[in-house]
Amino acid sequence: MRIILIGIFFICLNGFTGSTFDTITKFLTINDYKWYHYYSIGLTIALIILLIFLKFNGGIKKHILLEKKQYYILPLIRGLQFTFITLIIFYSLKYVPINIFTTLLMTTPFFMLIFAKLILNEKLNLISWVSILIGFVGVIMVLRPTNDSINVYIFLVLLVAITNALSFTVVSKYSYMATTYGFTFYGFLPAALFSYIFFLTDPMIPSGKEFLLFASSGIIVMISGWALTTAYYIAGKYSSIISPFLFLQILWGSLYGIIFFSEKISALSIVGIFVIISSGSIAINNRNKK
Repeated sequence: MRIILIGIFFICLNGFTGSTFDTITKFLTINDYKWYHYYSIGLTIALIILLIFLKFNGGIKKHILLEKKQYYILPLIRGLQFTFITLIIFYSLKYVPINIFTTLLMTTPFFMLIFAKLILNEKLNLISWVSILIGFVGVIMVLRPTNDSINVYIFLVLLVAITNALSFTVVSKYSYMATTYGFTFYGFLPAALFSYIFFLTDPMIPSGKEFLLFASSGIIVMISGWALTTAYYIAGKYSSIISPFLFLQILWGSLYGIIFFSEKISALSIVGIFVIISSGSIAINNRNKK
């Protein structure tokens, strides 16, 4: 019971911090901040704090220096993927309401099931496939696709969900290569280094308020990524119980959108969100029972 509660706590922490990061990012995008100022400062502070934490909690050598040279490849590839994701997140949130953005990200579990079939050779029965199909119907209900509501950024956010699902599936298969801290560190390092290139061509000295905003956001997104990894590492065979709590991020995203950006949620969208949560929970539970 204790393991389950800890796993649920970390899943909920991931949802809350993830939505908080998205909210800060949307605020910065609509106020015309540059992505490379934001990420270079924020991620650097987050990485430094992580290294300081590791120095006094198990050692940097244990978590950052991997056993074999080839073990660095996968964590760094995930870092390059995250670099690609950070750019999409920054630009998409300027044009996509945060409640829709979050709902689209919550298609990740459905894509994870598909990759589990393709990469891990898991058998998906009829219940799994029907749940996946119903989940995507729920997404369509939330989007209510029209010529005015659909843009390229909608598809880019879906691409983020797909690449996230691929990343989680691969890490699940090769988790022995690094600890959760190791995957977290190398997951954020390439994005920070990439942003330095643009920062050096257009440097800025942030005000105290800007520095606090950038730094806190970087720390928050790192906590979010680490919490999700840790939740599944701890939960083990109980992952079917904690996984449905992933969908609570839709609630946080919707509340942030209403409070900070005056976004509105239609009755059809609420039904669509319910469909996504229900079908996703059934699909996840069905996978883990097997």
